[in-house]
Amino acid sequence: MPLHTETVEAAHFNQLDGMENWIETTQGGLKRLPARGLLDAGARFLDDEYLGDGDILLRFNERGFRALCNRLGYRYDALMVLGSPGLASQVLNDLISQRDILARLDNEQFVIDQTRETIIGMVSASYVGYANDQFHEEIGRLLDQLAAGDEFTFHEAFGVNTELTIRYTSEKRLGRLKNRHGEAEDKTLLGLEFKNSMVGTSSVRLSYFLHRLICSNGMMVPTAAATSRVFHSGDQDSFHRRLGHCFGEVHRKLDSLDQMLHDLADIEFNPAGLAMDGKVVDAVFDIIPCSKLNLCVKHKQFLGLPKNGSEAEKRRLKREHDAALLGYIPDHYGGIHANAVFQSPYRRNASLFDFLNVFTEYAKTRPPMPRLEIQTKTGALAKYIADNKRKFLEKQE
Repeated sequence: MPLHTETVEAAHFNQLDGMENWIETTQGGLKRLPARGLLDAGARFLDDEYLGDGDILLRFNERGFRALCNRLGYRYDALMVLGSPGLASQVLNDLISQRDILARLDNEQFVIDQTRETIIGMVSASYVGYANDQFHEEIGRLLDQLAAGDEFTFHEAFGVNTELTIRYTSEKRLGRLKNRHGEAEDKTLLGLEFKNSMVGTSSVRLSYFLHRLICSNGMMVPTAAATSRVFHSGDQDSFHRRLGHCFGEVHRKLDSLDQMLHDLADIEFNPAGLAMDGKVVDAVFDIIPCSKLNLCVKHKQFLGLPKNGSEAEKRRLKREHDAALLGYIPDHYGGIHANAVFQSPYRRNASLFDFLNVFTEYAKTRPPMPRLEIQTKTGALAKYIADNKRKFLEKQE
């Protein structure tokens, strides 16, 4: 049977004190242990659940075990489909007995949650730990010194496996769209998202965050990769300088979000036009897991391609099939606010901004981890569409 892994802890905070209590609780119980040292001392996989030598027994949570599989060069999903009891332990023990594979762990350390004796991640020995309380304090300093005029305030935070995501918004940074069926304004707070990992899963990342006031939807929009990441390396002074530079670059371009909103609002939701772009189709159906299959089953609409048809004919049939499924998304996944747009007889001109908000409204019904994933993927798709506005405007003509 597959190796048993513990549940990854995840939490959502609307108040600062809740986040601060979580930080204190989680980071206080962490320690790092050299992986090679543990294995050289005789630790082996036992009962498809533990790593230890009898005196020390450690479990893995899912992220910790994925990190180990990555270091070993073995597919996580291949181990998780094994059916015979003890087979997962046997395969893993065979891997760690091989000299070349074991050598990959020479410079690696397990990150252990001592309160549960669980391995929750892996980092290199040179990985510079940056505690979440330091991270939170540094964000406050940067906001006060470099963005004081914006008056950013805490919006919300997420804690996943000691990975901290904090969002700040400013009422002075407000995106305004004219409501397409009336005179009211559709307002969106513009803000910043900060992310730190204590278990080696990512560098420090800065992104943009949008909060649509009419429905409290959230969307994470990526920034340019070259300016939004700060790696856990070097001394503390160097890290602080790089983080400050990164913050300055991201904050300087915050105004671009307002233009992105207008670009999305200018493009009419046209399923046939969207289906012309395979990258968009793949990205849309990747936002909500199994969404394409679910829509095919519900509407009894499966793609059938003629065996002897031309390639052009097959592409046409696929685009028509994808367009039909894209058109079903608002009714299938939309909430009360999406329905007010897509099911109203008075709204015949829904925009791509309206379409993307189907996903961000749906995200609010999900637990923290899938919510963050949906908001992140939706924001990436929004940026791609806005960056290619001219192409999508041409497709709707």
